[in-house]
Amino acid sequence: MKKYILFFLLCVPFVKESFANNLAITTPVYNNASKTISFTVSWENSWKLSAGPNNYDGVWIFVKRQACSSTNTWATALLSTTSGDHTTSVASGTNLLSIDAVNDGMGIFLKRTYSGLGNIGAHTITLKLNSSMTTSPSIIPSAADNFKVMGIEMVYVPEGQFYAGDGRPSNSSNFSAGNNVSTPLLITSAMQTAGLGASTVYTSNSMYGCPNYLPATFPLGYNGFWCMKYETSVTGYVDFLNCLSYEQQATRLAKWGTRYPNSVNTYFTNYGSYKAAVWTTVAGTYNTIPATFGYNTTYMTYIPISYLSWTDLTSYLDWTGLRPMTDFEYEKACRGTINPVPYEYPWGNTSITQCTGTGNNAGTFQERPSQSGEGLCFYSWNDQNWAPYRSGSFATQITTRSQCGSTYYGIMEMGGNLMEQVVGGGSGYDYSNFTTANGDGALGTDGNANTTGWPTGIGANNGNYCKGGDYVGNGGSTIIQVSDRQYYGGNTVNNGQNNGTGGRGVRSYPN
Repeated sequence: MKKYILFFLLCVPFVKESFANNLAITTPVYNNASKTISFTVSWENSWKLSAGPNNYDGVWIFVKRQACSSTNTWATALLSTTSGDHTTSVASGTNLLSIDAVNDGMGIFLKRTYSGLGNIGAHTITLKLNSSMTTSPSIIPSAADNFKVMGIEMVYVPEGQFYAGDGRPSNSSNFSAGNNVSTPLLITSAMQTAGLGASTVYTSNSMYGCPNYLPATFPLGYNGFWCMKYETSVTGYVDFLNCLSYEQQATRLAKWGTRYPNSVNTYFTNYGSYKAAVWTTVAGTYNTIPATFGYNTTYMTYIPISYLSWTDLTSYLDWTGLRPMTDFEYEKACRGTINPVPYEYPWGNTSITQCTGTGNNAGTFQERPSQSGEGLCFYSWNDQNWAPYRSGSFATQITTRSQCGSTYYGIMEMGGNLMEQVVGGGSGYDYSNFTTANGDGALGTDGNANTTGWPTGIGANNGNYCKGGDYVGNGGSTIIQVSDRQYYGGNTVNNGQNNGTGGRGVRSYPN
């Protein structure tokens, strides 16, 4: 990994090699004549299935550009919205990949062309920038600009009906079909087209849910969407911090009170968690030059980022061109199309095995738990890790969905490790205007996400709450159950000062 300390002092063509878990993106090359950017990409454990879940994994690729001709702001370089303008090739063998452009130009999806399983070797990807060279936010580009190509592993959740609620006895922490009815609610195409209406349709307690009707524009999970395969990574979030202005970095630190990015060793996270700390390695200049953030590369390169507040997560998702998921989409991503089981976990049954100890090969790409068993996950702080396990570590040398803690569609760590943050809640907050609108790559003037309809406050009283449990033990093992909503009624555990909160994003497709 290159160090880029002088981003805002020197203006020379800059490129970056990137990786996240088992995804590798090499140094990109910019061609100003053709307005293209080229790089190679590879990742492991890829699939495309024509039966069963009938889905595939892929990579969301987006490009950041820093102008040398005007300001030194890092902006999203918008790409051509025509899939045929982008190419993929291999030096030898079969080209396994296809490229799907998106309507807003925020990035592209890479995915397998044919059904199959296994690793994706190095493929050369050439992306065409949009014809007007537009960026978000707007900058004045030049041939000498700096570029970063970033990628996030994703899993496609296909269109289709599914059940919300698992049939447990009716209570306020479970979705069910009607007030005081424990029957799971089948989310159909007709429901997505018409909207769900009043909260009594989908909650068992009239105090909870949205006070206004949920309309057809609210994502219920019926339509297809891409979901991050793993929780937001330390490396991805540090890349995000290092692309922000000084004022935006200060906003991310504001939850800690008096921490500012104008000194070395200013922590984004808590001081006490040696394996999960992110801090300033190069001080910024007050209101002028941003700081450079770093992390403990011995332990943190492959783990998800903790201490994320709702505003931290949504700012990151806005910047990457993704969006938050709803609690309906969380259930769809976990349960898939199969019938619900009362009190089931994301891996489809009621078995759970707690990981303990530091595991094997701590801090490396080979890190994995010492235990094995059904429903293997990390949900109680009774070990020496002080941080979650490596993303994907539970799937190492494991064969079944239950043994590796995978959802129906192959999404990892939706239960345990870190809590997931979703749109939903109660106590009178109206979140009915949340839609499939994705982030536009640019933050608001206050340094936070500014996408219309996204909840801006923190906690269930403000339209967002946590699911899935964490390694600290918040909510115990019951919160890991797919249909559990014990944080529905006003909890603010996702204020960013809890080391068990993380999160991931989704993107509707086609869009």
